[in-house]
Amino acid sequence: GVVVAVTRDTQTAHALETDLRVFAGAANSTDAIDVLHFPDWETLPYDLFPPHPEIVSQRIAALYRLPATARGVLVVPIATLMQRLAPRSFISGSTLLLELRQRFDLAEEQRRLEAAGYRHVGQVQEPGDFAVRGALLDVFPMGSAEPYRIELFDREIESIRTFDPETQRSAHKVEKVNLLPAREF
Repeated sequence: GVVVAVTRDTQTAHALETDLRVFAGAANSTDAIDVLHFPDWETLPYDLFPPHPEIVSQRIAALYRLPATARGVLVVPIATLMQRLAPRSFISGSTLLLELRQRFDLAEEQRRLEAAGYRHVGQVQEPGDFAVRGALLDVFPMGSAEPYRIELFDREIESIRTFDPETQRSAHKVEKVNLLPAREF
């Protein structure tokens, strides 16, 4: 099953995660165990600004992966453990899977992305951003290390590629992309 390791603060959690990854085994090995990172928001209750999008992205990715983890360790600081979380059904129910040759209504998907907490921006830079330029949808999904460019032909997904947010150059093709919600609740 999953073991929850509670630490006194974020620095201790990072140190423990680093140590556990050394002993957890190779990621593609059959006897490897997952080490899940569930970071603290790093904001105070009275702060007027939200947590950094990268932190929210890591938290949502961990919440999404947790139910499917058969063996692993979830490392969490005590302050983070004391915060309330959204029900499991919110993360799984708000997830959107996009695949090649899937029918795609751009206007409807824009509304769905905005309802899931994504920000409509001019150029995608960080997790939770999306941009529309003609028949292209650029989106940086939460829980992902890189953004995706979805190219449409009429009302069908023609290609899905990763791209570099700095240069905006497309990289490699993928068959599908999983869009997690952009907020925890």
